[in-house]
Parts: sequence; structure tokens; C-alpha cells
Amino acid sequence: MLPRVMSPQPQPNFHASLWQHRPAWQSDWHALDTCFDNGQAFLDTLHAWQANKQAPLKLFYTAFSEQAPSRLAPQLAEACYGLLPGIHRISFENSQVQLTLCIGAMDINFKEIDIAADSVCIDNFEACDPRSVARLSKLGTQICWKDAHFEALAQLKTSGFVVHECQTSAIYQPHWKIKTSLRAPASQRLQSERRAIVIGAGLAGAAAAYSLAVRGWQVEVIDQHEQTGGGASGLPAGIFASHVSPDNNVLSRITRDGVRATAQRAAALLRRGQEWDLSHLLEHRFSGKRELPIGDMWPQAGLDWSSDAQAEQKQLAGLHEETLALWHPMAGWIQTQCLVKAQLAHPQITIRFGVSVSKLVRHELSWHLLDSSGQPIARAHHVVIANAHGCQDLLDSVEASEAMSNDQRPLIPITPLRGQVTFGDMNLLSPNLKEQLPPFPLNGHGSYIGNLPSLHSPQSSPYWIVGSSFQRFDFDTRARSEDQISNLQQWAELMPAWHDEILESIDLSKANAWAGIRAALPDRLPAVGAFQHPDFAGLQVCTGMGARGISWSVLCAELLAAHLNHEPLPMAASLAKHMAASRFG
Repeated sequence: MLPRVMSPQPQPNFHASLWQHRPAWQSDWHALDTCFDNGQAFLDTLHAWQANKQAPLKLFYTAFSEQAPSRLAPQLAEACYGLLPGIHRISFENSQVQLTLCIGAMDINFKEIDIAADSVCIDNFEACDPRSVARLSKLGTQICWKDAHFEALAQLKTSGFVVHECQTSAIYQPHWKIKTSLRAPASQRLQSERRAIVIGAGLAGAAAAYSLAVRGWQVEVIDQHEQTGGGASGLPAGIFASHVSPDNNVLSRITRDGVRATAQRAAALLRRGQEWDLSHLLEHRFSGKRELPIGDMWPQAGLDWSSDAQAEQKQLAGLHEETLALWHPMAGWIQTQCLVKAQLAHPQITIRFGVSVSKLVRHELSWHLLDSSGQPIARAHHVVIANAHGCQDLLDSVEASEAMSNDQRPLIPITPLRGQVTFGDMNLLSPNLKEQLPPFPLNGHGSYIGNLPSLHSPQSSPYWIVGSSFQRFDFDTRARSEDQISNLQQWAELMPAWHDEILESIDLSKANAWAGIRAALPDRLPAVGAFQHPDFAGLQVCTGMGARGISWSVLCAELLAAHLNHEPLPMAASLAKHMAASRFG
């Protein structure tokens, strides 16, 4: 009788075997893998995290791949779309597991991430410099590898690692002092108060409050209006879509990161088809704007984001066949207030409406918020200013020490932008026009969204919305008839095949209007985070999103929360630098 052949026991997951022995106060774990391949190693770690009741509350997993993976495990294929060269943040398990996927040359992407890994799996030292691994390690980081040549082992030792006798693992124990705050012992970093006040309950403020709340912070949101939607975030509905440019510039890359973050949060919090949808979008390249990158700058993965529109898509959108247009698969619409309210509903968040903050005073480590009569409103160590164009007034209220010159004070050159949209019942349109209008939104010369579900009652008719106007330093939010006419003209030009029918068949007297004031910056990018000025320590801002509040607010909030919690950034470090509020003081 032949002996029974026993199946080999599965190898224990390297990262999980280490987090079992983490200190009691450590609630998260940062794992790094230099070879993502088809994602199976990540899935193994994810499954170990799911199965272990003693696993850390939050898992960060950073992985590298020279090219966009072509053989993704089925469980990852839907989430891992549009993997162009760069850094991609993909969320799982209600954002408790964060995959940071680095596509492209490893030596370049190592410079684009700034983490303090707890555990590192190295596939090949030929492509991985031990000095780069040391830069992403902290005291006690454990690393493992399959094979290493003598030179790599020597570099590990000189970089601060103590190599174990097995010659396949090591621990980071440099004999010099680690200075950067990110790599300071976590027990020291977690001593700061995890309570914050957010000023502003719009898209930016709600997103910032939620990003902190899901990390265990107690957040108090204060807003001067009597309810949500008092400012620019009162927009009934809007679109989120990527931005394209021939050189795939900073604005384009940041906007794609923002669209991914928005779509992930909307999927987690909102009802698809009712409060939001990933409906695709056609962009009319009005006046020839928004040209796609060509050649190697726009590989196959880029088509997940944007491509030249096909003839059938143009026809559906009311464009002529020769009209230049783009098709954005990863785009859609959101009922704006649904996103705001869903984020503010987190149990760690409290809200105070009808409270206006006039002055910020720093006393020792706390910021005191005062009203116009100097009476205290609230206080906390951390304050996030997310009240759009009102941000600078609060910064100006801070009394800086006389030793600091005035030109070093934070000065954010915000341009207020008035925008008015026009919207109405789909049943008010002529039957012919209603039948022809596309099932997806359009933008490029104003924007159009149709067949939006009414939020008043299930029986109410769906509605359409177009616009918006664009007026600098105009603070009047009363509806204007001339803007209604302009919005209708924009709509007609957006869909040239139905130009005359739109202008002639729509009765603006039966349509509605809404206007709000957005906040934009000269470089067209938001301002996020803290300032350099020492007298403003503990103050963060999240503002300057212009017309991209839906596309950017979640990304900005995650970036701000990552800084405050000493986490891996949700985007490339070089892109985050372009958004830093510290560029203004």
C-alpha cells in the first residue's frame, strides 16, 4: 500500500505573520511589495486581514508593477482600471484596506511615494535599490526576499538593515537617529488630539470631515448657513469627469485621481442610479480644445479614461459626424447634496448650522473660534477651513507674531466665480426633443445632464440641468434672466444637431435657476493642507476647487487626512506638492 501523499501546507502570509506581534496601540499596518504581478499576493494579504480578528483596523498595501497588469485576478479586475504610469489609490473594505498601485519604472515611482512600511517583500534586488527600501522603512521594519547577491546584502547593511542568519530577511535598525516625522515611532505620533473642527459644510468640508471620521477622529462641522447647500455645494446636480491634455499635464493627472476617489466614495455611500451614476460622458471639443495625448503617452490603459468619440456616440449626443468629441467611460453625475449629507451622516461627526466664525485665535496648542462679538464658539487643536472664498478672511483674522514679516503670512489668491445653472422637468420638453436627448451627460461648452431622478418623491418626474454661467468677483446669487438665456444658448451650441429645436421649444418661464459662488485659484489647482508659517500650526485649508468640487473634494480630503494621520499619500508625491496650501505661505 502506497503511503498517503500529504498536500503541502500553505506558506504563511509574511505581512500577516508580522502584524500578529505589533504593539497594542498600533491600529494600522503598512505593507510593501515590489512585485504586484496579477495581484495574487495582495489578495492573499487581504484574505489574511479579513480572516484575522486581531488584524490591524486599517491596512495600507503599496505594490509596484512595471506595466499595467494584463492578467489581473478576477476579484481585482473591476477596481483596477485605467492603470496609466503613475500612482493609483484603490480602496477596498469600506476604505479600511487601501491599495497604492505604482505603475511604471520602479526607480521613478520609489521617489513618488513616501511611506513608513512595517513589512516589505522584495522580489528582485536587480530592480530594487536597498537604499530606496531603507528610505521607505522605519525602526523595526522587517523585509524578506528570495534571492540576493553579495552586493545587495552589503548595501542593505550599510543602509541600516541587520541581516538575519538565514540571509533571506532583515530588520531595519540603523545606528543613526531617524529624523523624519513620518518614521518617528507611531506611539509618539498618536499622542496628538484626534479631534478637529471643520468650518464649512459643503463638498470640501463634508469630504474632509468624513475622511477624518472614518479614521477615528471626532469632528465638529460648523457652517454659517441654516442647512446644507447654503453655498456653492447647493448645486442640484453636477458631473465628475477626467480632464485631458496633449501632454497629459498635472491638471489631467490630478483630475483622474480625483475622479477615481469620487467614484469609490459615491459607490460606498450613495444609491447608484438614484443619487449618482457612472453613466459615461461625451465631451464636445468646442473650438478644438482638449486633445488626447498620442503614442506612448496614451497606452491602452488610457482608453479606460478617455478616447475619441465614435460616430454612434456623437449621433446620440446631437453632434455632427465631423464634430470633434471625446468619450469618457469613467465619468458620471452626482446629486450634490446627497453626497454632502451622506458624508456628514457619519456617527463621528456633529454639525452646527447657523454659526458664523469671525476670528481664529491660537492659545497654546488650541485654536479658539470666535463670533463677531468675540464670544467663543468652539476650540480644538486642529481646524480645517473649508468655506471656499471665505477662507482668506479667517486667515487674515489670525494674529501672527511681530517677529514674522507680513509677506510671510498665508495669502491664498482666491477668485470668486459666480455660476448659475438652469434646470427643469423633463416633461416640459417637446416629445421629439425629449425622445432624442442622450442617456449620458455632455460637457465642453457648459454641460447637460438629463433624466435625473427627482429627490422630492418617487412619483415626481425626472429633470434636466444645464449651465453654468461664469462671472468673476460677482457675489449676487439671485437668479438672472440673462443667464437663463445664456445657458439655453450654451445648451443649443453643445448639441448642434438640435440647436434650433432647443432654442425654440423650451419655455424658460417654466424652468428653474440656481446660483452659487465657487472659489478658484490662478493655477487652477486646489489648496490643501497646512502652512509654513509657524503661527498657523494646526490650521489646515481645503479650498480653491473651482468648478471641479465634485471631482476633487474627496481626493483633497484624503490628502489632508493622510497628512494629519502620517499615512501614505493617496497620489504621487509630486502631484500632491502642486496642491499644497504651503505654496501660499
